[in-house]
Formats: sequence, structure tokens, C-alpha cells
Amino acid sequence: RAQIAELADALPCPLVVDEAYADFADENCATLVLERKDIIVTRTMSKAYGLAGLRFGYVIAHPDLIQQFVKVKDSYNCDALSIAAASAAISDREWFTETTGKIRKTRDWMRPELEKLGFHTVQSHANFIWCTQADWDLKSIYLQLKEQNIFVRYMVYDKWQDGGCGLRISIGTDEESRILLERLAAILGK
Repeated sequence: RAQIAELADALPCPLVVDEAYADFADENCATLVLERKDIIVTRTMSKAYGLAGLRFGYVIAHPDLIQQFVKVKDSYNCDALSIAAASAAISDREWFTETTGKIRKTRDWMRPELEKLGFHTVQSHANFIWCTQADWDLKSIYLQLKEQNIFVRYMVYDKWQDGGCGLRISIGTDEESRILLERLAAILGK
């Protein structure tokens, strides 16, 4: 939060903070908008609420900034079905709390398990874990998992550390995670 506030102070315009994964983190910036007029927080129903197909999101900002959005928004920028689905999802706090709690618990259990296999990981505050290992052919690992109907994302960007590529592993159920770890161990000969 302090870093976000410092960044906002240094900018001549409002700062937009993408909090797509905030529901999986310990901290967020939403309450900063109560104190400041120069921070806009965006959220989505795609991640924690499981409504990716709806493309439904929202903005949290000072009322003065919200009024500026209202002036330029399309009259029909959201359909009734999407609003109903999002409203129902938000209303089911028990499901939300249980689901995000399970994902966080599984994520926090999986990360050291992946490191035991030899992956380098990044502390995650999302519903996935980023894994790298410059000494391994990650594309081959990705393809071998894919052949076994285990789907992770293989991503390449030459400016990344550890060889410029990595695996983005989404958090599934505990059983799915155990199977993934077993298959990775077999592929790696561990």
C-alpha cells in the first residue's frame, strides 16, 4: 500500500491499480480510494468468482472519479444476465470464502513442493504459481504434461530471468495438484 501511494504521489494523473487477483492476497489497495482521489482500483469477477466468460469487472474509486466514468460510459455497457450472475456470485460469501481459502491453502502447500522438485518459484498472491528453471527444457515438460491431459501454461519472454521462459501453474483441487506433482516428478525422474 505504501509503495502504491508513493507511486501515485509521483504521477501527474490518477494511478490505475489492477487487482484481478486481490481476492487471493493478504493485502489490497481498495481502501486507499477512501483517502485519495488519485487511485483507481480495477477488479474482475473472472478469477475468484469463476465468471471468466462474462468479462465482468468493476472499478473502485473516489466518487468524483466515478462521476467522470459515468459521463463517458456506454448506456448499455453491461447486460442483465451478466449483472444477475455477478450479483448472485457476490451474494454467496460462504462459497467465495471457502473457495479462495482452499486455493490459497493449496497454493501455499504446492510452492515448496515444486521447489523440492527443483523449480524456482515466485511468491504468489494469485491463483497460480510461476515456475522457472533455466537448466531444464520447460517446453518439453509442458508438452509431456499436455500429452497426459494436464494443462499448464508455457510462456516465453526473452527479458525474464531463468532462460526467458516458465510454466504458469493454475491452482486446482488438492487431488489435481497431487497428480500434477506426481507427473512432474516422473517426468523429471525424481
